Amino acid sequence: MPVLRDILTFGLALLVPGLAWAGNVGLPRTPVQHRGEACLTRVDRSVDPVVHLEYTVPSVDICLTPDEPTDSRTHQFVAFCRDAPPESIPHWLSLADVQANIDSGYFDPAELKPGQVVEDTPYFADCWFPITGAEERRPITCAAARPGVDWDTSALAPGAYVVAGYTYEPTLNDWTPRRGVFRVHDGDLDIAPPAAAIFTTAVDVWYGDPVRLTACVDAMAGSTWKLEYAEMPDEPRLELDWQPLVPVGPVESTEFEVEFVLDDVHADVRLHVRLVVEDPEGRTTIAHMPTPGTVLMRKQTGVTGSGGDEPNDFDFCRDNPAADDLPDCGKGSGDESSTPPDAPGDGCACDASSPGGSALALLVLLACGRRRRR
Repeated sequence: MPVLRDILTFGLALLVPGLAWAGNVGLPRTPVQHRGEACLTRVDRSVDPVVHLEYTVPSVDICLTPDEPTDSRTHQFVAFCRDAPPESIPHWLSLADVQANIDSGYFDPAELKPGQVVEDTPYFADCWFPITGAEERRPITCAAARPGVDWDTSALAPGAYVVAGYTYEPTLNDWTPRRGVFRVHDGDLDIAPPAAAIFTTAVDVWYGDPVRLTACVDAMAGSTWKLEYAEMPDEPRLELDWQPLVPVGPVESTEFEVEFVLDDVHADVRLHVRLVVEDPEGRTTIAHMPTPGTVLMRKQTGVTGSGGDEPNDFDFCRDNPAADDLPDCGKGSGDESSTPPDAPGDGCACDASSPGGSALALLVLLACGRRRRR
């Protein structure tokens, strides 16, 4: 059995002293699934500075591999005062997170590259505001998600803010932006800078079909808007070559649809799209589509593409009768770092407390075809 032989060979290599294997590196991160999203939300702090945010999770995810910190696989919420292409948000939120993982031996400082920490990146450094702190990170369970999150905006400057969920699972932490924008003000909207959002997450159309986007703008009279595009780069980065897509026009309504047809040169090319708004006082806000590489025109004719977003009303925590059944993580003899199964009783639990346990656990996971559900 060649496949089994290869697996065993790979597993034995893991038993060699001095070799390390990060058991969770190849696993997809479990995202926050935001609920109750709106393109535009006005937050009048003269009435109430607290915004309630609803979210759910696609599955329960609490079982750690031996090389994860004890607070891994948790969710946190962060507000940003400027928008960016989602994949360009650095994997690490803070230097404190990085240092904690270095001190605990989970992360090699030599692997840290410039631009990998939100707190230490010029674009984000003065522009991120925890909605829930690191000490308030929540386990990825339905019980933790159902109450939602209360966001106190009292200390923020008036203006536009976007919210993102942070999946903390070192070293490849991940982000899930919440669609829409929050315009925080104190009763006088014109004092606050403009706000804008593109609510459509993805568009996949066939050659010649129109692209349709839903957007919103909240700005003082006399403001203008335009659309720009940039080709999706091979590696995520903030500096892109933005080009005109839809020319400058006046802001005539708060929520509106934008429709355009891409030129032939853009066929089979993934594009980033952003909305740029400027008010009469020269204040500008920029809103990106909330997923990377989000506009694609396929070079085929005679058939109909998907058009845009596919509605998905399924809520794991609401619609799954077993949503609150927590998995048996396979912990044995009081060991807190065993490799768990996805669900109890699947025959794939292993105890990593013995020498080579991590490698043996990996062998079983490979044999069982373990996959984390997204």
